[in-house]
Amino acid sequence: MQGSSERVAQAIERALRWLRRRDFSNAELAQRLADYGYTEAEARAVLEWLQAEGFVSDQRLAARLLERYTVEQPSGRTRIEHEFARRGLAAPELDEDEESRAVRALYQRFGEPPANADPRQVARWFRFLLQRGFDAETAQTALHRWNPQLENAP
Repeated sequence: MQGSSERVAQAIERALRWLRRRDFSNAELAQRLADYGYTEAEARAVLEWLQAEGFVSDQRLAARLLERYTVEQPSGRTRIEHEFARRGLAAPELDEDEESRAVRALYQRFGEPPANADPRQVARWFRFLLQRGFDAETAQTALHRWNPQLENAP
């Protein structure tokens, strides 16, 4: 059993190194530990210790991600759900409507809309919203709300 406790201690050190760089969910840490050859029991022991010491919290990570993708980098539901799923977290309930987040993303990225925009600029703005995870209909509506003078938005 001595060897097992040493492996758990090594796994804890490794997990703490990972956590110094960024936050991880329990699922991500469990997968990484498994990738490094730790047993499920060892990974469970590591995760229990990390949670007890306050180093890992799925709720705290979910709150940070939600803040990032709704306030700091306003993104569409698709991107938000993808990021949460990728990290092994349940998809959040989004209070704000999609269109408002898209308009806020445009203001944050491009500021006030120009009086006249050429089609290339409009296409660039549209692609930006699509890359942020907004669907085409939401992107088009947001562009018109952001700049009511747009006639030929995609």
